[in-house]
Amino acid sequence: MKYQKIQIKLDSSLTFLKYFKNEECFSFYNPLKKEFILGAKRLKAFYSEKSLKNYPYTFSSMTFFNFIQDEKWSGFGNENIAFEYYLVEKEGKQTLYYLKDFVEIESMEVEICRHSFRCVMDDYKDWKQLFSAAHNAISNKELDKVVISREVKIQCDESINTESILQNLLKQNENSFIFSYCKDGKTFLGATPEILIQKEKNNVLSYALAGTVLRSDKEDECEKKKLLIDTKNRQEHQIVIDSIANLMRNFTDELVVDETKILTLKNLYHLQTCIHGNNTSRTLLEWVKLLHPTPALGGNPVNKALELIRRYEKHERGLYAAPIGIIDEDGDGIFVVGIRSALIEKNTVYAYSGCGIVDKSNCESEYIETTNKLKTIIESL
Repeated sequence: MKYQKIQIKLDSSLTFLKYFKNEECFSFYNPLKKEFILGAKRLKAFYSEKSLKNYPYTFSSMTFFNFIQDEKWSGFGNENIAFEYYLVEKEGKQTLYYLKDFVEIESMEVEICRHSFRCVMDDYKDWKQLFSAAHNAISNKELDKVVISREVKIQCDESINTESILQNLLKQNENSFIFSYCKDGKTFLGATPEILIQKEKNNVLSYALAGTVLRSDKEDECEKKKLLIDTKNRQEHQIVIDSIANLMRNFTDELVVDETKILTLKNLYHLQTCIHGNNTSRTLLEWVKLLHPTPALGGNPVNKALELIRRYEKHERGLYAAPIGIIDEDGDGIFVVGIRSALIEKNTVYAYSGCGIVDKSNCESEYIETTNKLKTIIESL
């Protein structure tokens, strides 16, 4: 079994998704490599990395928790999937991979829509209860940090154009990883700034990403400097650094924790620290299972944080804040976490956002932060 490949030229790579609109498909844009990988038409699923050698790319996703109860997440996640067709766009070239039958994909216009929608944000009472549970646990020294989240329902007046949303996400979030996964008429998509783990041969890399302020319309050096020295945000960030570094140190040689920097996004600034080292003994999927969830997505200590989230969050996270990634045939690749994301079902968008709670957190301020994070999805509509 061997894939054929041919150079093609589409006005937009998203035409590939339109062509295969009735099939299971995914897309994954890596801003570090300026590489866009898309796949369509499920071929088979794998439950280990031993069988991936013959496939150009494997798309992988996990749910945040091991179990799914909410019907809208049914069938999503916890699979490594090979597809019959792939489109790879890099350095101005588009390469189509196909297993058996070549398909002629003609360029189609990717329409940019302005969806008419109603956004329901009447959840502050629920947020206060959730925040109080988290903050009380921290005050009682049960936890250092816990990440709590919101599910906001957005109702559109007409059918939702997912290619338009992806086009907007790509244009509006140049420093983020843009992803989508379509299955059974539902699509999970988003624009995440956060790498969980990247593996290239013996080199492994992760990001600590925690600590946030709202960005003004123009880049503000003063705001960046304030974030770098802010006590609350630095405490939240350091918890994530320590957790990831301590875990990676057990399995790597020459671990390096880089200087903390500012990551600039369209609406926000984040504290970001790169952590990297060398490892030859563990596969990419093994690294994913070791690291997920970091304190940036769950909390610290992780088991107590997850117990609180399970007990007090009223929605199911599904693929939100969970690992999503690409593995190549050599076992290298990258996993990000599915934040700044939404699940689309018919005319409804379920948008998700969260924030880390520490002892100095303020209920209203954290709620405003999650609302600012929701802009990623709302603006793409």
